[in-house]
Amino acid sequence: MYRFYINNIDNDYHYTELARVFLPEDSFEVIPVDLPGGNMPLGCSSYIINKDSSADRDEIKREMYHLLSELTGLEAGWGTLTGVRPLKLAFDIVSETGSTESIERILGERYLVSLHKSSLLKEIADYQISQLEGDPWLSAGLYIGIPFCPTRCEYCAFASNVAGPEAIAEYFDNLLKEISYMASLAREHGTVIESVYIGGGTPTTLNASQLGTLITSVCSEFGIDPASIEFTVEAGRPDTITPDKLKTMRDLGVSRISINPQSMKDETLRRIGRDHTADDIREGYKAASEYGFDVINADLIAGLPGEDLEDFKRSLDEIISLGANNITVHTLSVKRGSRLRENDPDYYRRNTETVAAMVDHARSRLAEEGFIPYYIYRQKHQMGALENVGYCLPGKHSIYNIRIMEEKQSIIGLGAGAIGKIYFPDEDRLERIPNVSNYIVYNERFDEMLERKNKYYGG
Repeated sequence: MYRFYINNIDNDYHYTELARVFLPEDSFEVIPVDLPGGNMPLGCSSYIINKDSSADRDEIKREMYHLLSELTGLEAGWGTLTGVRPLKLAFDIVSETGSTESIERILGERYLVSLHKSSLLKEIADYQISQLEGDPWLSAGLYIGIPFCPTRCEYCAFASNVAGPEAIAEYFDNLLKEISYMASLAREHGTVIESVYIGGGTPTTLNASQLGTLITSVCSEFGIDPASIEFTVEAGRPDTITPDKLKTMRDLGVSRISINPQSMKDETLRRIGRDHTADDIREGYKAASEYGFDVINADLIAGLPGEDLEDFKRSLDEIISLGANNITVHTLSVKRGSRLRENDPDYYRRNTETVAAMVDHARSRLAEEGFIPYYIYRQKHQMGALENVGYCLPGKHSIYNIRIMEEKQSIIGLGAGAIGKIYFPDEDRLERIPNVSNYIVYNERFDEMLERKNKYYGG
């Protein structure tokens, strides 16, 4: 057991997160101490950090990083960074220096970020600056959650449920009421909606009639023309995609969907709990192409159980050939609440070199095909302490994805599991307004869900 005594800190959270990058959770303790002289008797495998009583968190984390690296023989591409949104630091540097040119140098000096990772952030920052204009806080994003899936994936810990038609119908009726209630508040206050994202779960678990009613309700209640703003519907599971659902979406003006294979290997799909085959994915893409969707997003996961680098390469090549023009490469995160975490808590600490090779291959392979990285985020318990990166062909990015990560725009969140956010530009601060995650509890406490909507406008 390693014991890291850190002098002159009030909270151990950031230092514990850094230690987790290098060491299993049950192999260390981080202990705040107050040592005016910087010394104390130490036992075996115990270390004092910050003997000089610095108050600079980044300085203390750099010292701790070097110690952890020396003890384990490991290095971390993200250096001392453990947060979800590394791009925010890159944009802080842009605000500080007036350009993106110093991102790589400053991230290396302050946070020990490798050039390989800092250059990725610079590339994303350059793309966002070139594509986005205006102040994001002058508009809002709209997220609507459909918390149902045909089956639950092995790695999933999201608010997704397997439910029958009657349960879905009861939830759907309440969701329409919440949409109407929130839209009336938005109209009253002149809220401009910049993007709509219907996610989940799997929204195409709804039947074609329900899907049409949902899209029509959102557009009519909020005064939205889906052809004039970014309007996305996740059709993530190909076993929920049918011609009538695709036709319904296109007839109503939806031009952006997601079809998310995660892998194109049948054995992997069975292993992770998916009830479809790679051929179903191929058919889904063929049908979507025939209906003329402008943007088709695909998600792939690096690090799925049983997959090697060649499996991942084949999946990526096929998704490119199927015509996806917006591809998100996720590094597997073994989350609390997932079956994978319950069955194998330390899975995320193994095969990290292979997963890193998958992520690096995706970056170079997609660049060859003209894709550009446009947004990024990280998660806890992510294999190799790596990242998720969205790539797109020029102009095929998702404004919603960018806004949700930059955290400078209010997000109206409706439905079970939705997390709304209010942005206060004068304070550069967000306030969360979460709905309950379970759809049954959502139905039971529906009046409370409506009351929470008043908080968007100070109620």
